[in-house]
Amino acid sequence: MASNDLIVVTAATSNEGGTLSLYREQLAKAGIDFHIEDISSQPRPSLGGNSGIKTDQMISLSQRFANYQKIVFTDAFDMTFWSSKDEVISKIPDDHVLWGAEKNCYPDAEIAAKIPDRGPWRFGNGGFLCGTPEAMIAWARKLRTRPDYHQNVLDQQYLNIYLAEQDDFVQIDWKTELVFCLYGGYPELEFVKGKPVNMTYGTYPAWCHANGSWNATEMWDKYERSLQV
Repeated sequence: MASNDLIVVTAATSNEGGTLSLYREQLAKAGIDFHIEDISSQPRPSLGGNSGIKTDQMISLSQRFANYQKIVFTDAFDMTFWSSKDEVISKIPDDHVLWGAEKNCYPDAEIAAKIPDRGPWRFGNGGFLCGTPEAMIAWARKLRTRPDYHQNVLDQQYLNIYLAEQDDFVQIDWKTELVFCLYGGYPELEFVKGKPVNMTYGTYPAWCHANGSWNATEMWDKYERSLQV
């Protein structure tokens, strides 16, 4: 693969904290370029007020890294990586943005029943998204043209609204091909020789995301046991 085939980007208020140092090491070991966008000097939005910030970042950072074939945006302090560059690139779509999926319909739990049941991970997660830089820019710009768009609405809220409307503008990783969100528990998650497997679908997530400050102790216990077999 070329050196500009894939980059992972996160926005963070610090270069340390949570699993960020480990995450950086894991990506480096896989030969994946990693950029931490320093937002320590930016105003911290209140909960529920970041669609404007998110779309700004999608556009500006995708433009900055437009020389890369694929780009992944993730959260910073609760992510771990378990795969290879080639595997990840093969799973990232060329023609649309793919978002993470989780078991929790946040922040509007009342619309959960309207979202088609495709298994446990049928709700959107805003802490992971991937695609080409061009697809990222196009998605963010299109969101901003929608009549219901408001910059002070949580990005994840829009994901679930559009999923409830069965609008194909939002595509999520409901089989956890790329990311396994831990919130809600993970009886489906096992490790085989140090590699995570979603036993429900037989998929091999490249990332694990301890979203919602979910305790990852069980994940690490499963990981350690898998190395002893």
